[in-house]
Formats: sequence, C-alpha cells, structure tokens
Amino acid sequence: MRLLQLLSSALVLGALGWTGWWYALARGQEVALDHWFAARERAGWQAEHDGIGLAGFPFRLTREIAGIRLADPQTGWAWVAPWFRIESATFKPNRFDVTWPGTQSVAIPGERAEVSAVAMRASLELRPGPALGLVHAAADISGLDMRAQSGWTARAGTLDAEVAERVNDPGYEIRLSAGKVLLPEPVAARIDPLGLVSREVERLGLDGAAVFAAPLDRHTIEEGRLALRQARIRRADLQWGEMRLEAKGEIEVDREGFPVGELEVTARHWREIIALAERSGAIGRDMARAMTTALEVVAMLGGNRDELDARVGFRSGQIWVGPVPVGQAPRLAPPQS
Repeated sequence: MRLLQLLSSALVLGALGWTGWWYALARGQEVALDHWFAARERAGWQAEHDGIGLAGFPFRLTREIAGIRLADPQTGWAWVAPWFRIESATFKPNRFDVTWPGTQSVAIPGERAEVSAVAMRASLELRPGPALGLVHAAADISGLDMRAQSGWTARAGTLDAEVAERVNDPGYEIRLSAGKVLLPEPVAARIDPLGLVSREVERLGLDGAAVFAAPLDRHTIEEGRLALRQARIRRADLQWGEMRLEAKGEIEVDREGFPVGELEVTARHWREIIALAERSGAIGRDMARAMTTALEVVAMLGGNRDELDARVGFRSGQIWVGPVPVGQAPRLAPPQS
C-alpha cells in the first residue's frame, strides 16, 4: 500500500511538472510572437492577425495564427493568408513544423498573385537565443499553382528545398529540386517569343554548399542582407525539352562582389541555352556572341558540335572560356567596405 501511494504521488507530481513545463513553453512562444509582430509594426510594416490559437497538450505545442496580414512598404511585398500553423514538440521546442493553407495571396511591387497548393509544409530547427540562428530548414511543396491579377499563371508539380548548417565546416549545405515547372506566360514569351520551346521545365536541381558573410538568422531575414562569400556546386542540372545542362565547381567572391573560380559545364543543345539566356536578358548580345564563338571551338574539338564539355572560369570580374574572356561576370554580393 505504501509503495502504491508513493507511485501515485510521483505520477501526480510528474503530471503537474509536465503541465507546468508545457504552459511555460506556450507562454514563451506567445511572448515571442507578440514581440515579433510589435517589432515589425515599429519598423513600419503592416503586421496584423485575427488571433493566435493554442492546442496540442500534452506532447505538442500548436499555434495557429488566423487572418494573418503582413506587408513591408520598403520592399513592396505583402502576404495574406486565412491561417498559418506552427507546431513543435514539447521535448524539442526549438524545432518547428510549419504548414501553410491551401490558398493564400502574395504581392510584390506591381503584381499580386493568388497561390494554391496541394501541400505546402516546412520544418525548421533554430539555435536557442535571441538571434535564432538556422540549424536546419526543409520545405516540401506539391501541386503549386499561381494566378496573377494581370492574367499570367505558373505551376510546379514538386518543389523540395533544404538548408542545413555544416557540422565541421563553416557555411550551409544547400539542396534544391523542382519538377514540372510551368513558367509564367510573360517570362516564357520573353525567353522564347516564337514559342519554339515548351513552357514546362522538366527538372531543376542543385546540390552544393555556401558560406555567407554572416550566419543565417532572424537578422538576415529582417534586414535582407545576404552576402555570398564562397560556393561549392557538386551538381547543378537543368532539363528543358532537348536542352540539358550540368555544372560543378567552386567559386569565391572577391572584395568587389564578383566570382573567382571555375565551373565544369556539360551541355546538350548548348546554342539554344545561350539564345534563351540572351532573350531573357540574363546575358547581353555581345556576351552571347562571344560565348557562342568560343564554345564553337571547344565543341568542335570535342567531336560533337551539339554537345559541350567546357571549363568556364571567373576572374578579374570577367567570364572566361579557356583563355578567352567572353563578358562581365555577375556581381554576387555587395562590395566589401
């Protein structure tokens, strides 16, 4: 009987302790959310909602923000959603599972689009502390559909992304894959005005790592100051109709913000890729002509004029194919003071 009473008392004390722990975590989340919305308002944002619900006792914390409305007047973007759900386990409160609703609205300067998806989920693990440094993030989206007020549409069958802090090296591992991406009509018309290529890109992929000037944390998001310092591309690939493109290599970013390094590029129907890049405005006419001339020689030496294996270098603010400069390199970060 004595043992039974002790066990009963221990269970009651354990339940009370766990209940207290759950409510303490819930209160901490509530304060953090209130502070974040208040800070955005002080920064001049529209940061409103219709209420924040709480559920999940005893093993999870589920916060559902109803009627969320966010807008940054400086950048011109806005987001409106009927709800937004954040969940975490009580034994790991710094890891969150996030779910977006099936329909929401996103605006950028000059455009607004209605966004729907079969599923839109993400997981996020943050380092405890005021900066909330990123440890790991992953997103999984399927059946994405976008319809703009101006009339264009866009879709993606699948979209998966992952960013993870590296354990023994600085920087972050980055992986991205997308399938059956239907480009918006204005973008497709600009890239391919004659309609020779399908609007649907079969696949986009990236597997690599990156080092930034500062850790990825809430300050990076709120201030929008993301500056690349190093990048390693293990594999980047594009499959679009008959066009195939693969690349790998490493680059660093110099003090002026330009890349320095080399990429190994394999391309099939590479002339079409250059032509599409020129029509889209990604490269100028002079660069397109210089690249085509230089790569013609490389392809001819390789024995197949439609397939290309080349080394593309970046140095002195220029893009080089072998010993031939073909144009100015893109600036990947602001100049360092």
